[in-house]
Parts: sequence; structure tokens; C-alpha cells
Amino acid sequence: MAWEDVVVRLYGSRRLLTPWVPGLKPTERAPVPMADAAAALDQTLMLEGLQQVDLCGVSYGAMVAAQLAADFPERVRRLVLVGGQVRPPRSVLRMQKVLLRMIPRSRFVDMGVSKEQVLRSQEVVRALDLTDALPRITARTLVVVGAKDLANQAGARALADGIAGASLRVVEGAGHLVNTEKPEELTTILTDFLDALEPTG
Repeated sequence: MAWEDVVVRLYGSRRLLTPWVPGLKPTERAPVPMADAAAALDQTLMLEGLQQVDLCGVSYGAMVAAQLAADFPERVRRLVLVGGQVRPPRSVLRMQKVLLRMIPRSRFVDMGVSKEQVLRSQEVVRALDLTDALPRITARTLVVVGAKDLANQAGARALADGIAGASLRVVEGAGHLVNTEKPEELTTILTDFLDALEPTG
């Protein structure tokens, strides 16, 4: 499980949910448009009785989380976006597609998704543009990117610049999947951010 090492470290300090990102569930056979994915995720959280949440997403999940925070701003208190993009450059998508095709299916199974599902999600991402959504996000936001995730450095800066009051954190030694590559450091970053007092005045 992609979040296992982070969840274990956070367990006991707060209620944690790691729902499927709509569009990546094993039973799904077709891409899910971003707005529909955000609405479906919001419904999942509502069914769990969560009226307000602190939301963290990685990569495709970060973009769904940002869409949810924009479409349902009253529902998201704090937002952490790891390895996300605003409008992914076509060159980055082409490179990612090539790299994804080279990764063995077993690696995807370890993360709980199928290779085919991840490749399908790239078709949704291709049409994604969060530029107009970002100003609607009111949650206190932290954008995180790995120092070695060169393809997403510009995207991380664009996210931080586009969301009012957002801050940017670069994790040294990490690539795209900070949650699996640097789980201890990400846990510390999450804990510090989520436990920090809200600014006053």
C-alpha cells in the first residue's frame, strides 16, 4: 500500500482514511473525469461522517484533491498536494507515459492499482487544467515536491502561486512519490503542518 509507511507513523494521533482515488479503483474500467472524481471522493468522505477534512493527495490524487477543495471549499480545512500539477505539459505527460510502460506490473500491484488503470488516468490528466479552480481553494495549503522530481518542479510552484496563502516545501533526496521514498520525512511535514496553529489577525 502506497501510504502504509506514513499511516503507521500517524496512527493514533488522528482519524485516518485512505480511500481509493476515483478512477484508480480495481473495479473501474473507464477513466473518470476530474470533476466527477472529486465529487465521488467527497461523497465517500460524507458517508464516513466527515463534514470537514484535512486532505492529502499524491500525483493524480493531488489533482483530484485540489479539484475537491475548489468545488467544495467548505469541506476542506487543510490541503497537502504532493507532486501535483496545474496544467501538465504535454512533454511531461509523454515522458511519464513512456516511463509507466517500462515499470513492471508487479510494482503497480504493490501500490494497489493496475498498470492499465494508471495509464488510463493519464488520459484524464491530459485534459486537466486547474488554473480557474485554484483561486476557489480556501483551505490552508501546503505544496510538496521531491527535489529529484524535476518534471513536476514547475507544476508545484504554479500550484503554490495559484492558491492564496499556499506554501511550498521541497523534500531533498525524494523523487515523485515522496510518500514511499521519504515516508518518515513526509510524516514529519504532515504532522507539523496539520498541528500548526492557525494564523491570527
